[in-house]
Amino acid sequence: MRGLLIFLPLYTLLVFLYTPSSRGQVIDRRSVVNRYNPTRNASSLSTPMQVGNGNFAFGADITGMQTFQPFAIMSSWGWKNDSLPPGKTVQDVEQYRGVSWLNHGRTVLYDFGGGNPIEQWLISNPNRVNLGRIGLVFGDSKGQTLTITENDLSDASQELELWTGILTSNFTFDGVPVMVRTASAQLDDTVAFTVVSSLVEDGRIAIFIDFPWNDGKTKFSAPFVGNWNATSNHTTTLTTNGISTYIAHELDSSVFMTSLNGDGFSISRDSPNLHRYSIHPSGDSSSFSFSAAFGLEPKLDVQAAQQVMQSSVNEWEKFWEQSGFIDVFTDSTDPRADELQRRIILSRYLMRVNEAGDTPPQESGLVNDGWVSGVRMTVPSISSFFLICIYSNDSTGKSIFSSKVIPSN
Repeated sequence: MRGLLIFLPLYTLLVFLYTPSSRGQVIDRRSVVNRYNPTRNASSLSTPMQVGNGNFAFGADITGMQTFQPFAIMSSWGWKNDSLPPGKTVQDVEQYRGVSWLNHGRTVLYDFGGGNPIEQWLISNPNRVNLGRIGLVFGDSKGQTLTITENDLSDASQELELWTGILTSNFTFDGVPVMVRTASAQLDDTVAFTVVSSLVEDGRIAIFIDFPWNDGKTKFSAPFVGNWNATSNHTTTLTTNGISTYIAHELDSSVFMTSLNGDGFSISRDSPNLHRYSIHPSGDSSSFSFSAAFGLEPKLDVQAAQQVMQSSVNEWEKFWEQSGFIDVFTDSTDPRADELQRRIILSRYLMRVNEAGDTPPQESGLVNDGWVSGVRMTVPSISSFFLICIYSNDSTGKSIFSSKVIPSN
């Protein structure tokens, strides 16, 4: 309830900012949305650019992948249970009892304070899994892999087009321009990339896919999720059979699948002791496109990158065009209107990417495990109330609220 009250003053402010005289005015939605496209010239050390669909999200650094920053690939369904503490059984879990406290004159049994390893296991499980990491590999003219940092790139620029959900990243490496486009499918959990550069044709760019160990031992896993050094705790297995290519990632009793599709490529494991795989384009084109589908089973019909891009365009345009909409910026003379409009647009994008899934995550969404990684209904419940209040449409499909802001006195 306290969280709900936080939103009420903003809702009240919005109501009073609108004038009924222009009710039903047509809004240039695309112009308003694209005004606030996020742009960057370097990776954030804590916050990725994201593409996603509510059940699935991919966090990217300045390269449009996860080349330098191990941001997460997370989902609403990617959960695992850690092994039970030594000597403990499922029966011990069922018999666990926490402390009893007086609350308003009666004794209430709580789930905390039991004072044994079962309490921590219950806090930690199930835990949300980082499904993997995808990034670029750079090589020299002799085919040797180079170890580089973001400082080795120049002319970096990145823009997330909110209207289509497509992230475009440009940079220069070794004097050669590189462009990467990134998008998430909207009807399944697939992320796609198109890399355009003469470095592709020259065999100087490849792709890596890596998989971390995940457990619930830490209360917070932010800004990054997973342990990339505990390689002996889990297994990965590559399958290529002429029909499909997929990697099975086994963590305790849980198995997660990464299925691949793309232009001609070869794939190999970097080392038997690592869970990192390299994808090398096999064509003679300066463009390479591929997609990775994540799930609990192998996917035989992984969408091509172009299909994923088109899915993103279609569904995001539908979202912006057919849902309720607020424009507090156009024709406003209030200096606060621009910032308020920016927050409205970016909040809607982030809500749809992170909180629109089947099992809404904690406050940090599908960015990381910024809180104990369980399902939490606080954020979607509050936000749903807020969105219903301010984004509802009338019977004609036009925004209930006006597109003009009353100047402040």
